Amino acid sequence: MKNYLTALKPPARTQRQRLTPDQVRNNAGGFTFKVSDEGRFLRFLILGTEGGTYYATESAHTVQATDFIRTYAAQHGAAALRLILEVMRGHRAPKPDATLLALALVARSADLETRRAAWNALPEVARTGTMLLHFLAYMDALGGWGRLTRRGVARVYEDLPLEKLALWAVKYRSRDGWAQADALRLSHPHSTDPARHAVFRHLLGHPLPYLEAPDPALQMLEGHGRAMSVTTDPEAAALMREYGLPIEAIPTGARGAGVYRAAMQSNGLTWLLRNLGNLSRLGLLAPQHPEVVAEVLARLNSREALRRGHLHPLDLLKAQLVYAQGRGVRGGNVWTPVPAVIDALERAFYLVFGLVKPSGARHLLALDVSGSMDIGTVGGVPGLTPRLATAAMSLVTARAEAQTTPVAFTAGPGGFGGRWGGGTPGLTPLTISPAQRLDDVVKAMRALPMGGTDCALPMLWAAKERVPVDVFVVYTDNETWAGKVHPSVALEQYRQRMGIGTRLVVVGMTATAFSVADPGDTGMLDVVGFDAAAPNLIGSFARGEL
Repeated sequence: MKNYLTALKPPARTQRQRLTPDQVRNNAGGFTFKVSDEGRFLRFLILGTEGGTYYATESAHTVQATDFIRTYAAQHGAAALRLILEVMRGHRAPKPDATLLALALVARSADLETRRAAWNALPEVARTGTMLLHFLAYMDALGGWGRLTRRGVARVYEDLPLEKLALWAVKYRSRDGWAQADALRLSHPHSTDPARHAVFRHLLGHPLPYLEAPDPALQMLEGHGRAMSVTTDPEAAALMREYGLPIEAIPTGARGAGVYRAAMQSNGLTWLLRNLGNLSRLGLLAPQHPEVVAEVLARLNSREALRRGHLHPLDLLKAQLVYAQGRGVRGGNVWTPVPAVIDALERAFYLVFGLVKPSGARHLLALDVSGSMDIGTVGGVPGLTPRLATAAMSLVTARAEAQTTPVAFTAGPGGFGGRWGGGTPGLTPLTISPAQRLDDVVKAMRALPMGGTDCALPMLWAAKERVPVDVFVVYTDNETWAGKVHPSVALEQYRQRMGIGTRLVVVGMTATAFSVADPGDTGMLDVVGFDAAAPNLIGSFARGEL
């Protein structure tokens, strides 16, 4: 057998040296490929800026991303707006903040035609009163209100269905230092409908006028007025059922078990996920109330309910992390978690990702478990590090694909019988099976010795051992610097040695501008880590459909 070191001579350039003129230095000091402007903008929309990485602070990432999207929005406004709408319509982002900021930049700095299109898209993007006020706060920070801004905001209030406008008047009165009344005073919406005009007056602090034929939507405002004076939980719960009031209409001191039970019946899954801890704290979601436990489990196990809720997988993972720890992220609330609910949240996480169509390809999953992956957060979720997100994403693929070989980048000596990566960094086998729970995979990852990340190792090892692989999937923050061979070179060497048109997918867990994948190689693909479309996208790429 030909000597491996002779057959695969590494190039003189290491990952700390530029391989091609289009490579750039990343935050760790290594050279990687720059993500395309559109790809970087998409990363920002989905991953946002929270958490940063080990090598670049969160504030630095925020400044970089904001400067970049400001330029991109001004120079490529139509493309930016198209991406914003794709992300919002596909519910691909775990949080709307980055999308709202990007829309504000387009509405402020793009050409006139695109700015008008951005304002026309505002009602679709800002689906709730909170999102509208977030957007207005961004617009104000970007330079105040102009005529186009006033008209765009006025149209939201003029065209919003009356029932939804009444709900906004009760549930979303103020956020981010902005109130609905502020938006009304600045935008001056007009309406000839007496009922809509009455809601406007209510938002401005005036009493409801007498109408001979009041619209049923105004009953919620009447109920809100009555609810402001209640002091007991039973009274408040009765008003909620009578008028269809949201829990935000009830004074905090009157919110007891009855109020939360009524809220369960009138709210969707998003509210339920955010209040599982409160339900258990109040003794509702507990073994002594099996009917409540059964109702929660039924909703979490319902594929149709999850679809209607437009939930992102991160919503489920966040809910599981917070609920399982038995205490709130803020404040002193504590509760006793129900194990069946924790299990249902994990099942729902995979359901929300959807049924991933198996590609039938042979996958090698390479997980970056270096120190930078264990610092910071993904999507702003406390406790959800890029490392944990990597475990979750790899489990999704392992459950869909029958032929997977999971490995981890670790400190040497490497695994595989000590024959590979016998130094720093190394490569270690990792057991990931479809039957495993997420926390079991995370424990296995945390037991591994962390070291620098050499993203070329999977291809070099597979070539040396002659392991047939159709798709290498690397999960990383792209802050890679270690190794004597660039990953793109290692992939090409593997293809030549094995005679396989192998592909490489790089799943980036942070919103930086760097990628290991060579944009000039059609057999390489960059994917945003917690994009809800990611698993099916990887499968389509593995089947050669992209």
